[in-house]
Amino acid sequence: MDRPHTPTDAAFEPIDEITIVDGRLGGLIGAAPNAYVLFQPDLTIAGCNDAYVAAVGRPRETFVGLPLFEAFPADPDSESYRLLRKSLNRVQRAHETDHIAFIPYAVGDPGTVPTMRYWSATHVPIMSADGRLRYILQHTADITALLTQTADSGRAAILEAGILMRANKVQAEIERMRDLFDQSPGFIAILRGPDHVFEIANAAYNQLIGHRPLLGLPLREALPEVVEQGFVDLVDGVYRTGQPYIGRSALVSLQLAPGLPPEERYLDFAYQPLRDAAGAVHGVFVQGVDVTEQQRAEQRMATIMRESVHRIKNTLAMAQAVVSATLRDAHDMVTARRDILARLSVLSVTQPALIEGHLAPADVALTVMAVMKLHVDLFGRITMEGPSAEIAPAAAQGLALILHELATNAIKYGALSCETGTLSVTWHTIAAENRVELLWHESGGPAVRQPDRKGFGTTLIERALPRTGGNRVDLYFAPAGVQCRISLALRA
Repeated sequence: MDRPHTPTDAAFEPIDEITIVDGRLGGLIGAAPNAYVLFQPDLTIAGCNDAYVAAVGRPRETFVGLPLFEAFPADPDSESYRLLRKSLNRVQRAHETDHIAFIPYAVGDPGTVPTMRYWSATHVPIMSADGRLRYILQHTADITALLTQTADSGRAAILEAGILMRANKVQAEIERMRDLFDQSPGFIAILRGPDHVFEIANAAYNQLIGHRPLLGLPLREALPEVVEQGFVDLVDGVYRTGQPYIGRSALVSLQLAPGLPPEERYLDFAYQPLRDAAGAVHGVFVQGVDVTEQQRAEQRMATIMRESVHRIKNTLAMAQAVVSATLRDAHDMVTARRDILARLSVLSVTQPALIEGHLAPADVALTVMAVMKLHVDLFGRITMEGPSAEIAPAAAQGLALILHELATNAIKYGALSCETGTLSVTWHTIAAENRVELLWHESGGPAVRQPDRKGFGTTLIERALPRTGGNRVDLYFAPAGVQCRISLALRA
């Protein structure tokens, strides 16, 4: 059987095995004089020892196999219910040992009026070999006698009762502090010692790292992926020098679960040294905020700004090409003026439609025709051929942006920049692979060479399509002319 795992508090010796026969715990726990009861992760009572049966004063068969709060009901609005539920929830969520110093809780046989008793309890998570919560072991002690001593029992009993009452008040304060700690929107953790062992981590921290086991583990073991990223070195520096460290929009790759690829997150965080009474550093306090969405929004805004500038340049280049080509073929200025205005009006409609995504229905043939119509009218050296094929609207918008970018570059540098160049745009469906393949092929223009660096236009071509469903763009700078092969998933 599996050994238990108690991350923060070794309240009991490791259990070599857990045996349950007819609700009776076997082994050392079964023979122990202290009361023990075992819960399944959903809080169904799996079994208990004889000492627990004696403590609650009920036959084992009246509660084993029942959910805890059905076997021992309590008012959900009562302090008793709240304390017990929160302690068990903490073990379920964080897999850490939790203590209740003092809790009033009524027990009794079914159908009878329960008797109020007073208890002290410890809840210990017992983990399976694969890191899942297997059981919750409750060690409970009936302390009712300490609170019900008569006056002639002596001052010692009264003092003990007073201590328990004060412990109850302290526990209530601790519970409130835990609530504030857990509900903090930022992530918080406390690391102890030179190995940076996790002593405390709040809900936000656990969510950030995918709810992996943390407590009682050194930082290097709990989060091995951050070692090579330099974060352990930073914590080492804070522990060694006693100087805090503050990080802004730091990029970190975190593996949220075994087998999953790391996920990039951006964090604002601080490492603060913790000092003992003599001033020596004994730990590091970690606090921070996940700013991933804010950072990505800023990145998107920067991309939009770059694309806007790029679009303006392309629009001016297209307008220049329209005017130049129209004047070259015009017989008189009246005709030239009319044709220029007509073509610029087409350009003014096409540009915002490219960005806003309402250029044409999500059909490859209609999208190609809509984008290339102006260029065909101007140059007359473009052939287009292919069937209708429906694709996703987002893919149609991406295709329109790619075709417009390719056409602009062809006019500025490629086949359409001279009198001899030609351009063909052909596409066909591949039914067996549920996709359509489009080929952009320039020829007869100036010799092409591979660019020394990748500009924004090339990046836009490569990234305009949604990265799902097998969509793909391959751009080739062949010496005889630019080629671009575009694969698009057919709409389901």
